[in-house]
Amino acid sequence: MAKAARELQQALGKTVCSMEWSEDNGVLQFRGKIYVPRNIELQRRVVSLCHDTKVAGHSGHWKTLELVSKDYWWPQISRYIGQYVGTYDLCLRTKLIRQTPVGELHPLWILDLHWDTLSVDFVVELFLSSGHDAVMTVIDSVSKRSHFILTHTTVTAEGAARLFLH
Repeated sequence: MAKAARELQQALGKTVCSMEWSEDNGVLQFRGKIYVPRNIELQRRVVSLCHDTKVAGHSGHWKTLELVSKDYWWPQISRYIGQYVGTYDLCLRTKLIRQTPVGELHPLWILDLHWDTLSVDFVVELFLSSGHDAVMTVIDSVSKRSHFILTHTTVTAEGAARLFLH
C-alpha cells in the first residue's frame, strides 16, 4: 500500500496522502496508527492477538476494540471486531446470561390421595387383536398404578367417558 502510494505520488508529482497519513520505516500509518490493509487473514490475526490470548482474556467487543485501536486502524474496524467477538465460539459457549430471573420458583404441591389425580392417554393404530386396535391408559399420579382398557381408534369422547366410568 505504501509502495503504491509512493508510486502514485511520483507519477502525479503531488502529495497523495493528507496530513492524517504518514510513513514510518516503510509502514503506512493513519493518524499515528498502523494501517492494516484489506486482508481478512491479517485483520483476523491482529484481532486474535488482542482478544484470544490469555492475557487479553476474551474481553468483549468494546475492550477488544480499545486494545486493537491503540496501535492499528482499518476502515470499519469496529464492525469487524463486533462480528469477530460476536461469533467467537469459546465466548459464545461461556458467556454469562445477564437477564433477571424469569420468576420465583414455587414447589409443586404434593399429592396424597390415591386416584385423586389421573392421567389418561390413548395408544392408537395398533394391530387388530380381538376386534380392538387401541388401548386407553389411565394412570394414578400418586401410586403410578395403571389400568389398560382395550378400545378402538375411532372411539368418541362419549365412548371414552363410558370406558373411563366402567
